[in-house]
Amino acid sequence: MRALTDAAHMEFVEATSALTARLAAGNDDLAAAGAICLAVEAWKHLAGEDTAWDRFGLEILNVRSTFYTHYDDVVVDTTVPTTASTHIRDAVRELVSQLARYHDHRALDADSALSERLDHDAAAQQLRRAVAALA
Repeated sequence: MRALTDAAHMEFVEATSALTARLAAGNDDLAAAGAICLAVEAWKHLAGEDTAWDRFGLEILNVRSTFYTHYDDVVVDTTVPTTASTHIRDAVRELVSQLARYHDHRALDADSALSERLDHDAAAQQLRRAVAALA
């Protein structure tokens, strides 16, 4: 099991902010896996309240199945969101927007195979659709 936060336990919004900052700081594969983990948790706990979360989840789950199945042991020790507040929605949107930028960056990596770069480009587009679903 790989833990991603320094603190023993964080509030959900605090954890999303920490991972957003790690992703913004550079090419951090583990932070990307943590971002997907938090996005899935948000979807699992908030879907049903608002169909926007269902549309969000479809995009997130597809990206997870393409890139993050080998990160199933990544854990972010945080509370789970129980209500879809504007604060939580904004934090998740910012996190997933930063994750899209991470995949944009990976799509431009000239050292990667073309098929891998295209997969990252597709993931970035899906993540932007997920963000748009929550707008």
